[in-house]
Amino acid sequence: MKNLFITGGSGLLGSKFGYLAGDRYDITVTHHKNPVQNSVSFDITDEEDVINKISLLNPDFVVHSAALTNVDYCEDHPDEAWNINVNGTENIAKACEKTGSKLVYVSTDFVFDGERGMYLEDDETNPLGHYALTKLKGEEVIQKYDVDHAVARVSVLYGWHSCMNFVTWVINELKNGMEINIVTDQYNSPTLADNAAEAILKLFELDKTGVYHTAGGERINRFDFALNIADVFELDSNLINPVESKSFVQKAKRPRDSSLNVEKVEKDTGMKMFDTVEGLEYMKRVMESH
Repeated sequence: MKNLFITGGSGLLGSKFGYLAGDRYDITVTHHKNPVQNSVSFDITDEEDVINKISLLNPDFVVHSAALTNVDYCEDHPDEAWNINVNGTENIAKACEKTGSKLVYVSTDFVFDGERGMYLEDDETNPLGHYALTKLKGEEVIQKYDVDHAVARVSVLYGWHSCMNFVTWVINELKNGMEINIVTDQYNSPTLADNAAEAILKLFELDKTGVYHTAGGERINRFDFALNIADVFELDSNLINPVESKSFVQKAKRPRDSSLNVEKVEKDTGMKMFDTVEGLEYMKRVMESH
């Protein structure tokens, strides 16, 4: 059985591999601060720890999903963000070169400036904030090493998880009868974490390398996404107020339209990347089966 090693295994994306592929792979899940069942403590910024643990396990495949992802926090703590997202990624690449493991690095739609949207993999990048810059530098630092690798860019990950994400937050607020203000002028390709994890496994199994947009198959603004959430989960959409992003004071600049074109990953893996209604209906089925 092939060995799969996940960084950030307690996160939304990292947590999906165990149940999607646990019967096909011997999976090692790692955590830094939030242990989950059978997870191994792992600090990606500690080069010695990274090289020792990856060398010991000698995995066939490493999914590097650990990152500092709070966009505004990264703006305020640039050195910490660089250490985790760039130096940490370099440590992983170095270890994978040593063991000959295939690496998939999870990146973000924020590497683009959002001036036009529906970006292709080889479109010019232009990160607006420090988080986005560190994720792009992570993509670049891997190139220094002799590692068989792919870059999987995601956008607004959502799904069931112990930590809140946009979808679970909207469900929670509406269930509690709270009014919420959601922006109408920010477009993305919201990505069901389960769908992205499956696409990443396919990239490994089909031995694909290079950059892939493993995101949702739809360009949609946050407000319309929230309306879809209310619709699928049968909640009161009248509680959702449309606002413009200028009414929010946010530390880091966000791209206006960082939606991603997913034709390449669908063509190369034969997979369907879900639009928001498909992703939300999947979540609803999971909820109803428990």
